[in-house]
Amino acid sequence: MTSLPAALLLNQLAALHRTSLPSYLSYTRPWAAEGDDDAVNMLRQIAVDHQYVIDKVTTLLEADGLESHLGNFPMEYTSLHDLSIEYLVQRTLQYQEGFILRLENLVDALPDETVPREIAEEAWGLAKGHLKNLQDAAADLAAS
Repeated sequence: MTSLPAALLLNQLAALHRTSLPSYLSYTRPWAAEGDDDAVNMLRQIAVDHQYVIDKVTTLLEADGLESHLGNFPMEYTSLHDLSIEYLVQRTLQYQEGFILRLENLVDALPDETVPREIAEEAWGLAKGHLKNLQDAAADLAAS
């Protein structure tokens, strides 16, 4: 059974992923030149991974009879339609650095409960991998 403090932090974890920039960008169509498909697909995969974390959290909470509250996208994201993939990768790279810090703080704040901690640490690990992918994509786009 998930404790109330852990459930509140898991809700924050799910909300961070649901309202993330990569999740929002999965609903947009960036401008991409021929050959930029890898960067577009990488951004979409980050959103898929974010949904994976959301699903894990909501499944756990629902199994314990608890509710999840996912929130809404920030209004500032509405200006990000039809922009170049190079700009969006750079913007997401900057976003990701702060995202990782928020996840690290969340992991540190979690009570010592195995399943919630495993979910949060997995999300944190995914985020660090996404940062590396974003750095590689930004370098590739700058070189082309």
